[in-house]
Amino acid sequence: MVIEGIEGDVDPIMDPVLEKQIVKKGKSYKITVGGAELDWNNKFLVFMTCNLGNPKFSPELSAKTTIIDFTVTQVGLEQQ
Repeated sequence: MVIEGIEGDVDPIMDPVLEKQIVKKGKSYKITVGGAELDWNNKFLVFMTCNLGNPKFSPELSAKTTIIDFTVTQVGLEQQ
């Protein structure tokens, strides 16, 4: 899943997914999102993108995610 245009905070409904609050029930895995119990696939990935040059994310969001900065700088371009 790709979520585009993150500005700073992510809707709290995404917390179970970001925190991987997965429960094993029988032979399957379940996660509760927005009050609905959903099947979980271990191959599921979430990517969130941001167009901000220097985003300020909350410490909580930073702890739940891996932030990768793909910003291209003048020095980086010169080195290439």
